[in-house]
Amino acid sequence: MATFYGEVLPVISRAVDDEEEDDESVSLECDPFLHWSGRIRNNLLHQPNGKLTCNILVVAIGPAAVGFTDILIKHGDYHLVGGIFSGLRDGDQQSLSQKLPTDKTCYIYRSNEDASTFICLCNMDVAVEQCHAWVNQLFSDFDAEDAYVVVLNTLHSSKFTSEVPTSDLPLPIIRGLKTNKFAGTPLCPVLEQPNLVTGLAAQVMTYCQANGLRAALYQCYTNARRLVDVPTIKAFMPVLESTPVRDIIRPNPEAEQQMRDIVALHEVQDTLYL
Repeated sequence: MATFYGEVLPVISRAVDDEEEDDESVSLECDPFLHWSGRIRNNLLHQPNGKLTCNILVVAIGPAAVGFTDILIKHGDYHLVGGIFSGLRDGDQQSLSQKLPTDKTCYIYRSNEDASTFICLCNMDVAVEQCHAWVNQLFSDFDAEDAYVVVLNTLHSSKFTSEVPTSDLPLPIIRGLKTNKFAGTPLCPVLEQPNLVTGLAAQVMTYCQANGLRAALYQCYTNARRLVDVPTIKAFMPVLESTPVRDIIRPNPEAEQQMRDIVALHEVQDTLYL
């Protein structure tokens, strides 16, 4: 099935052995699930419509977007309220900060100052066959009819199509897209044809378009190793002036050092495989 943003979503099918344990193993890979904290589950029980009011949702996908969001948006007064789990195996290392390259859980945070503001940090690659279910899980308990959704994503520059050779582009570059309901304009050049948004970012935007939500995507193209270095993280800086992010940020005097620390973590991970 082709989506509004060009991604092809295959129908999920599984070929497994008859042994029950194998089927359970595959299920772990194919079925993302949302888990809320006890406090949030209790809140949901007492909501008239059984949903949480969500006026702002920031979804950061990949190490550079997660690093940017964690350092320059989420560093204020937020607390962990839930997570979307997928592809987990015994022995997988996880970090609440979403800074490890091995992270496979996407964590959801809520603002202590405005209970209708949420941030989702997803450091992992979500498999194509999981994206549809993943996004449905994310929005399942949100009353997001009046929400602003901001999506940050990173792709390798080889995925960018342009009349200018990639080697001549001033990488990293950032491009934007928006849903019809979003009245403003992304604070960066619009993504040129015939480029397509794919993966989890495409599925989030497709969901927002189909459900009449205000959403803007900021997609960075970089040639950085593991798609993360300081310039790539900084490429998202225009987002800080965008609606609604400009209304929820605080200055972070430690931002420069924290960016370098994130890049260093990924460089250490690289050396483990040498």
